[in-house]
Amino acid sequence: MVLHPRPGPIAAAMYTLRDLDVEAIVLHGPSGCCFGPARLLERDGVRVFTTALSDNEIVFGGEERLSRVLRRIDEAFRPRLIGLVGTCTSMIIGENLRRAAEEAGVADRTICCNIHNCAGDNTVGAIEVLREALGMGLISKEEFERQRHALEMATRLERTRGTARMEYLPDGPGDDPKAVAREVVKSLRNGERIACVLNAKKETAFLFADLMLALAEARDEVGGRIEFVANLDPNVGLPRIRGYSKTILEELSARGIHVDLLTGGLDEYPVTGERAREAILSSPPELAVIAGVPHAVAVEGRVRTIAVTSGSRATSNLKSLGYDYAVNEPGAHRVSLGREKRIRRSLLGSAIRKAAREGL
Repeated sequence: MVLHPRPGPIAAAMYTLRDLDVEAIVLHGPSGCCFGPARLLERDGVRVFTTALSDNEIVFGGEERLSRVLRRIDEAFRPRLIGLVGTCTSMIIGENLRRAAEEAGVADRTICCNIHNCAGDNTVGAIEVLREALGMGLISKEEFERQRHALEMATRLERTRGTARMEYLPDGPGDDPKAVAREVVKSLRNGERIACVLNAKKETAFLFADLMLALAEARDEVGGRIEFVANLDPNVGLPRIRGYSKTILEELSARGIHVDLLTGGLDEYPVTGERAREAILSSPPELAVIAGVPHAVAVEGRVRTIAVTSGSRATSNLKSLGYDYAVNEPGAHRVSLGREKRIRRSLLGSAIRKAAREGL
């Protein structure tokens, strides 16, 4: 039993629809359902709508209202592809999303996701969307199986090493970025070999990749040795995710950074975490800086570790697992979303640059 809040299947379904390049998402439920993810996704260029079910539709049914909303969206915006997501309310009262889409005349370009937040782990929502996309011929059977395997591994990872492994996980402030930055610069100056591992999840890589830039700049300032490992394979994943990897690799290359080992794609962090772990332990560095989803790279206790993640519960979990340092980069999704995709400055990255300049 997990008592602290966890993400739900509806939000996971919405983000997966975004990755499939839908132009509009319709939430069939009350106006406030998943308000936070909805507004964030609009920053990424996806129009998000709601049927805003009232108590009257909850009692007598809301399929007619859903059909009207779908027709109005089609008339006003002509989206190439629509994502239609059920909510707890609409699924409990038994709404037929596919039938409503057919009534509206948009069923052939609507991915219908019958999901609700009582369905289980958040990955259930993502898998349901991918299953529907497979049925519509939008992805291959091979891609569906690869995605499902990665999502099932993600669920196991969260239950065994992530924030779902404890009944209640308290917030933790994490370590001071300035103090951690001094440790990094000290290691570089002492000639220690540092492994910089990016094991990020989707768009959050635009924030966590800044650690690679910062370490390279600090190395140029004070010396040292760095090996770069990253899950930035541009040939793995849905088109939007492959594009993220390509954009980041191009920016790194323009700044003179070569990735020594590509562990896989941005949508398979449990798999790439295991590959990064194997690479680190095959030739242990003096220090490993692991950004994104560090708990997937189980090297704590084997090498000196700095874990960089997002969320105060996540940093608390990393410290309890035994990572030497854990730094919180708040709001990684919020910082990384937006139509202009580029590497964003991170707190620890900025602190490392400052420490290297000032000779700390």
